[in-house]
Amino acid sequence: MKKILFVFLFMFSINLVAEDNIKPQEGAFTSLYMSAKDVEKYVSFLKKNTEAFKTIGSTDAGTCITRSGNQYPGQMMIWNAFSSIEDAMVGSLKYDPYSAKGPISKLRSLKHYTIWKSLKEFRLEPGHEVVTRFKVKRQNIDAFVKAMDSLEREIQDNGHPDFFNGVFISIGGGHESQILKVRSITSSASDQGKIADEFFTGKYKSFNDAIALTDGFVDEQIQICEQIYKK
Repeated sequence: MKKILFVFLFMFSINLVAEDNIKPQEGAFTSLYMSAKDVEKYVSFLKKNTEAFKTIGSTDAGTCITRSGNQYPGQMMIWNAFSSIEDAMVGSLKYDPYSAKGPISKLRSLKHYTIWKSLKEFRLEPGHEVVTRFKVKRQNIDAFVKAMDSLEREIQDNGHPDFFNGVFISIGGGHESQILKVRSITSSASDQGKIADEFFTGKYKSFNDAIALTDGFVDEQIQICEQIYKK
């Protein structure tokens, strides 16, 4: 199964580079999803205790707090960036959050862990993020990524230079393996809201082109993300 996955990623990257010079993002990401009893207290704890990020070898790390579309109270996640999928996989074996003892274990209840690869480049500047999960057939993935790239450029050209779309596929993601995840990133709620207002006036036809390539939405959330560690 792993061979099938990596062959898929390799062939996907060849197709994108050959046709439109859309390259997968270098490196990989991991997400640890959880429910925090006190979100602010837990994030504050993480900012003061960064040893785990160093232990697993992440280059960057941060948090995303779900503010809309919550599936459970205190929903949030910790993200880590790595220079390669290899580093992400090796790092995941250097620290087991499920066996953590002490104060941190009392601050959150863990849900699941996933490794992600972004199928297009984007600027890592966490902020106000609309996170949407789509079902996309294999034969439509290339075209979907290109449509999301076109949407990104269309929005940027309309006065939003800090807007970026990350399009992610999971590796060993359990139920996440059935979807593609899109992170639409802006620097503020104001900018995200303006883009939505503009869409409802008839702008951003690329969005409809992208949606036509999917089998529909799985879910959608608004998350507030920040970076709390850099190597």
